[in-house]
Amino acid sequence: MGGFFAISLGGNLRNTRRAFDRALRVLVSNKNLGFTGCSPVLRTEPWEIVSPAFLNQVVTGYSRIGAPGLWELLVRTERREIRRGKGKQYPRTLDLDFLLFEGVSSPRRDLVLPHPRLSRRPELMKLLALAKGSPRSAVLRIAKGRISPSGPGRGGGQ
Repeated sequence: MGGFFAISLGGNLRNTRRAFDRALRVLVSNKNLGFTGCSPVLRTEPWEIVSPAFLNQVVTGYSRIGAPGLWELLVRTERREIRRGKGKQYPRTLDLDFLLFEGVSSPRRDLVLPHPRLSRRPELMKLLALAKGSPRSAVLRIAKGRISPSGPGRGGGQ
């Protein structure tokens, strides 16, 4: 039922970094998830929409709850944060995208894996590669509450 996962965190409103911290603390506190990698935070231009620039980060790990259970956890975590408007493209402090799940997954109409636009987003592919190749110390920063590892492309105060 479990397997390897990759999740992206994104946001483009003030306090996005704090939203990342809160979301990752929720995820790290879940005993069914083990984290193996964490990318730096990268500032990226909007993709297919007109909006402020985004901050993005990718984390990887292993889940014992399967893709549907992890997806439900991501949805609940994301809903705790601020979003302007009700559409998918509105600015927000936190957008959690389920990028990959490598393991047994039960089908759901509302969950498509890998993420259907992942291959068309080179910034996320770069962050995914960085997360997969990150040292164990990056994951330890998550567990100790220092969520955003330093690195190239760190965005300013969003």
